[in-house]
Amino acid sequence: MNVSQEDCNRYLEILELSPNASLSEIRSSYLYLRALYSSDSIVTAAIAHEFPENDRQAILKQIEEAYLKLAEFFKNKAAAQEYKERPPVANSNIKDFLANITTFSGPALQTIRERLMVELKDIANFTKIRKQYFENIELERFEALPTEVYLRGYVVEYARYLSLDPARVADDYLARYRAWKASV
Repeated sequence: MNVSQEDCNRYLEILELSPNASLSEIRSSYLYLRALYSSDSIVTAAIAHEFPENDRQAILKQIEEAYLKLAEFFKNKAAAQEYKERPPVANSNIKDFLANITTFSGPALQTIRERLMVELKDIANFTKIRKQYFENIELERFEALPTEVYLRGYVVEYARYLSLDPARVADDYLARYRAWKASV
């Protein structure tokens, strides 16, 4: 599906970006705005009573649509510039995928991150936590991870960046970490 230039500009406006924004800027703006308008945002908590839930949900829906369409536009633009045929990428709905996750393991977190088209370096730059720690978390290299108190903080920051439930993600991941620790 092609995105017209007019639609592209409208989506960029929704994400509060200039017409020459890069895919990385689009991702960052999307994640920022999604976190800002989420129900647990500390920024909007003070005015939550003045901001009806259905309005907030409508804005979140617009932000989600704008990001998905722009990501598709960039993907198609990159695909058109390549001379070889690429295998089709499944059009996945992240909400459906998240609903099917029973435990947040390292590989599950990696899959979520990849479906959101977020790079580890972006998470590392934003959180000021070394990229290597996030790689070790995703690959479940438990022996290379820091002590549990630091690990919990790193997993919470990772989850927050992806707008996941930080408490649930941390609890699930640390249960796996503790099981590994008990077995060695």
